Amino acid sequence: MDTGHYLCRNKYYGRSLSIEGFRHALFQFMHNGTQLRKDLFEPILSKLCSLKAVLERQASYRFYSSSLLIIYEGKDPESVDGWQKASEPPSEKENQATPLGSVENPPASEPHTPPQMLSVDVRMIDFAHSTFKGFRDDQTVHDGPDRGYVFGLESLINILQEIRDDNQ
Repeated sequence: MDTGHYLCRNKYYGRSLSIEGFRHALFQFMHNGTQLRKDLFEPILSKLCSLKAVLERQASYRFYSSSLLIIYEGKDPESVDGWQKASEPPSEKENQATPLGSVENPPASEPHTPPQMLSVDVRMIDFAHSTFKGFRDDQTVHDGPDRGYVFGLESLINILQEIRDDNQ
């Protein structure tokens, strides 16, 4: 955060990681440069567990070469840098519209409004090589859920739980 730069990694970096390297990369992903974002663990883990439950009920889908995208709002919800605290009313100047008719600063929340929910999303992406029973006359019949994908989700969930527990 103090440098104003992002750390970008590509799939080739990810493919080169050891188990401990992958754990460290996840730690970096959850760290904002100042502190570990402990507030993100439960929402991410909840979404991963929900996805796992859905995939365990699928009978013939296979998600070859698909990816898992995990995103979250990087701005710390406790931070007020550039934003007003919920209990402070906007000043007259801040509440004025710009020439284009939009408000320069967002209006402050009501004083008793709970903090905004964390913006966290988990998505499966890249389905070019996915298949299921009967897809394009595919003769291979897959029985039961995609055990490889479920195993990967279980591993990711376990690693995130370990990072969370080690940093309580």
